[in-house]
Amino acid sequence: MHQHWSVPQWIRALGESEEQPEPEAAWCARARELWREDLHAWAAHVRQCARCREVAVALTLVPDEVLDCPECRDSLEVVHHMVDELEHFDPLVALELPRAEAMLEEVRHLSLEGQIEKVIEDLPYRQWGFCQRLLFEAKRSWTNNPRLAHDRAVLAVAVAERLLPADYDPQWIADLQAKAHAYLANVLRILAQFRTAEEELRVAEDRLAQGVGSGREEARVLGLRASLLMDQNRYHEALALLDRVEKISKERKDRHEVGRISLKRARVVSALGRASEAAEECVRAAAALNGAREASLLILAQQNAVYYLVQAGETQRARQLFDSLAPVQDRMMQICRLWIEADLLRAEGRHDEARQTYERTREEFAADKLHYDAALVTLDLALTAFQQGDTGAVKRLAEEASILVTRAEAKQEAFAALSLLLRAVEAETVTVATLQQVRRRLAKVKPS
Repeated sequence: MHQHWSVPQWIRALGESEEQPEPEAAWCARARELWREDLHAWAAHVRQCARCREVAVALTLVPDEVLDCPECRDSLEVVHHMVDELEHFDPLVALELPRAEAMLEEVRHLSLEGQIEKVIEDLPYRQWGFCQRLLFEAKRSWTNNPRLAHDRAVLAVAVAERLLPADYDPQWIADLQAKAHAYLANVLRILAQFRTAEEELRVAEDRLAQGVGSGREEARVLGLRASLLMDQNRYHEALALLDRVEKISKERKDRHEVGRISLKRARVVSALGRASEAAEECVRAAAALNGAREASLLILAQQNAVYYLVQAGETQRARQLFDSLAPVQDRMMQICRLWIEADLLRAEGRHDEARQTYERTREEFAADKLHYDAALVTLDLALTAFQQGDTGAVKRLAEEASILVTRAEAKQEAFAALSLLLRAVEAETVTVATLQQVRRRLAKVKPS
């Protein structure tokens, strides 16, 4: 078994290939086309094309075993997204990626303050590629490691604000600064620091006014502002903003971005109690999203369509769609699908199967120390038990949910909601409506 290639190894190999005069002429026409458009597809093509494979091996660019390895090609997919997110008119900026990767390794061990000091004092760190590399990691981390995402975004802002107009076009620098401030704002939103997030978004919008005006950055900044409005329960304002973003994306003929907007709109209309409309938005999102560009979003759209159909009471259609879902490899997607399946089983009246599936879901969340999600599943389990007349289980599960939100260091509102349930349990006045109300309140105050 060979050693799998990491993202840095791919970057070094691809960076070295740019410095050689022969490769571009040696590849076949299809390989040259894919090199510019899709590195993952390029690797797949090189595997099959005898001429290109011979060139790759002769140049020691990519060994045979790496071309044949799915895990190695997955790392290449990450590089492909990084190159795409460089967002600069000059493709030669991609040559900064190998150095950007090395820079990131050089500062990882430093405190955030030390990293910022490094950027301020050392001119070589003021690089477009390094800034975009930081933003890529911030985006990749903001759901599963928001603290790391915060630090990367803060450092990216420090780099962006120090890029030199002599090295990069001032308008392009302004767009990158807008992106950096918007990413930092989004992480602050996730960390529930709404006031600071608002301040960063205002800075992003100010930089945007000085930028190229291509529409891409405007759509990004407005989309992230819509997310902030959603977290502040300002749903109608968020919908109006999403309409603007969708118009910009359609003008740019960015079908994938239109799909992303539909997915966001689904969340908003669901919060407004329009589950059926949310399901249709997810169906539209799935039709527009490019799975090769963001496979996880396409899966999310398909799974959420089932979830909202269940909420809307369209059980038969939800079952048909659920049974058509393709298998997924991502662990979190698997757990969420299990959760949706449990909801569907309960809606179908298959309560024993639903309880078993909720239990499995809860165990999976607990194994990953996702205690808040485990608490929400526990309340779903309590509701199912109540519908079966198992009131003893309801009391036990309500107490377990309280322990789980304590472990999750939840907001005070979550404890208040569960106190309401526990008092109703003690007074033997629990109803389906009580359980549903507590579940909704707990979901509403879930940490992002």
